[in-house]
Amino acid sequence: MTAQRSPVSLDEARLLANVNERAQRLFEDGYRIRCLDANRYLVRSQQGATYTVDRLENTCSCPFFEKHGGRYPCKHTLGWRKLLLTQRAAIARLSARWEAVEREASIEQVLQSATRVLKQGLEVPTCP
Repeated sequence: MTAQRSPVSLDEARLLANVNERAQRLFEDGYRIRCLDANRYLVRSQQGATYTVDRLENTCSCPFFEKHGGRYPCKHTLGWRKLLLTQRAAIARLSARWEAVEREASIEQVLQSATRVLKQGLEVPTCP
């Protein structure tokens, strides 16, 4: 026999819809991801706050997740996979563009391009 979940109120439904919407745009909102190991990721906000997401336990160290005691998923637990894939794709696009520019660019232009990439705080999230 399966356990019945209690019905979700209108306010809870709105909260969950808002969290899901925010989870879909983590990369666009300046979040970055780094793999800690095969199951844990470090998600960093543009402001520098960092949270650990455990994909197996489906937990996060963010205040939202802790406040709700894990009853509701946070944007980090919902959006980590899309963030990871989007960040990898962005790095691939930047790399391809950089290689194309580098072939005909001066050293100053290459350094300016490298500086722009570094300012974005992108790193290739290599995961086991």
